[in-house]
Amino acid sequence: MLIDRRITEDRSRRRAEESLNIRAAKLPLDELRVKELSSCEPLNVDTVMELMQRWWWNCDRVEERLQQINGSGETKCDDNTEKYGKLYKKCFIEAAAFAMKSQRDRHPNRTVHKTE
Repeated sequence: MLIDRRITEDRSRRRAEESLNIRAAKLPLDELRVKELSSCEPLNVDTVMELMQRWWWNCDRVEERLQQINGSGETKCDDNTEKYGKLYKKCFIEAAAFAMKSQRDRHPNRTVHKTE
């Protein structure tokens, strides 16, 4: 994860891809369907770290559920691949929503940075 102090759209992505030869990806914040929030939004590092931690915890819970459903120690992605994808997407959406709410509660004047 690259963290830049200066808020410049796509600066970390460009630095990762051009200088470090690392494939970069954006968090799909558009999935939250919040009017003033997009996947290009520069986020506070605390928000990103909270989002990643919550996402990890949510996915752990899904993995445990899938193991119980399958009755074995592993998850199987056979006929239920689409269903599993929806579960993992829900993990992200819940994690991102909680992280953005925490950010808004902590810093109400710094929630949305991007203006068009």
